[in-house]
Amino acid sequence: MFLYINARNLVNKFEQFEAWVYALNPDIIGVTESWVWSQVLDSELSLQGYDIFRQDREVDRAGGGVLLYVRSTLNAVKFIPKTHYPEHGWCCLLDSRQNQVHVGVCYRTPTVNIYGTGNHDLLRDMINEVGRSKKHFILMGDFNYRFMHWPPLLDHQRVTKEAADFYHCLEDNFCTQHVDFCTREDAILDLIISDEQNMVRDLVNMGPFPGSDHNALSWTLVVGTSHDTVSRNRFDYNKADIPALKTELGKVNWHELMNNLSAEDSWNVFREILEDLEYRYIPVKMLSSKRQ
Repeated sequence: MFLYINARNLVNKFEQFEAWVYALNPDIIGVTESWVWSQVLDSELSLQGYDIFRQDREVDRAGGGVLLYVRSTLNAVKFIPKTHYPEHGWCCLLDSRQNQVHVGVCYRTPTVNIYGTGNHDLLRDMINEVGRSKKHFILMGDFNYRFMHWPPLLDHQRVTKEAADFYHCLEDNFCTQHVDFCTREDAILDLIISDEQNMVRDLVNMGPFPGSDHNALSWTLVVGTSHDTVSRNRFDYNKADIPALKTELGKVNWHELMNNLSAEDSWNVFREILEDLEYRYIPVKMLSSKRQ
């Protein structure tokens, strides 16, 4: 089960948040408008049994920020898209057929002077990247486009050019947006986007989270994900096809690929290539452990 909440300051409402989580017992939780800043420790946001993936607002302006909580037994790892969109966070996990599934949470501020008008372009670039990755993905969040209907009536005067461009971007990437009811007053601001039409089922409007004017959402994700409270998957490096790995790495023109890239971008390129080769040439084994 997935749970999505627009929190509008999670730190001040963490007890209510914990109560919701432990009552609903979701596997994955996306939070927008966390309002978390650098001096807030991960330990202050932790939930027992969950891994946390965090992206605070990077500029010196209050608000924004996203959090992603994933049940620890799903063994999720952080995923960093190449697109430098400012307020989104991602993880990657494996389904039961060992296929990668990317899970993301995103917030788009409507305040132009925080990131500028180019933020619309970066958001579409991010959708293009995950949409063309040939991997399953689901992206939840507050996109702050005031859609009154879904699919939107693009000739309606309240649909801005940026909102129409965003919708066309989803269509161009064959994405499905699943929320067809208003999530704040008379608008569909909070969206759930996936690469397949039937990935989301049992979508429920949970009503507003305490202190927020956005409705929370819950749903079930239909992919081959499986998790066990007493086992976990790990790469079996002892059985890795090392010669094949070396051959593939030797084919890469690293100088051409990373020329003029920053250290961070170079690392992201290298990491993406290496992760792809790991899944291709290193078998996965299941490690069992005793339940505590």
